Amino acid sequence: MFKRPSKTTHLRAQLSKALKAERINEALDLYELIEKQRADEPRWSHRRGDLLQRIGRKADAVLAYERAVELYAAKGFVARAAAMAKLALRSPRRQRTSSSASPMSSFSKGRRRGSP
Repeated sequence: MFKRPSKTTHLRAQLSKALKAERINEALDLYELIEKQRADEPRWSHRRGDLLQRIGRKADAVLAYERAVELYAAKGFVARAAAMAKLALRSPRRQRTSSSASPMSSFSKGRRRGSP
């Protein structure tokens, strides 16, 4: 009946406080810590990417989104992975780099041509 708190409960509480107080650098550090502890959970990379995008660090946001795409796809959330890939592909940084070097390139190419 008693549920043991997860190992990230304290970090998530700190993150919430940092975000409310708009301590962005602290929030980014906490996102990274949570990502390390919950390496299989895509939402932390996704949220970190959103925060990076919001503060104008688009190249870093793309990297976070790419990680989220991989994790969402690995968990079977293909629609969510496709939405994240779309966000990352709209970035100016993504347009300047070679698509063959991107882990998302095969994912996005298949989707554009209507592949299942």
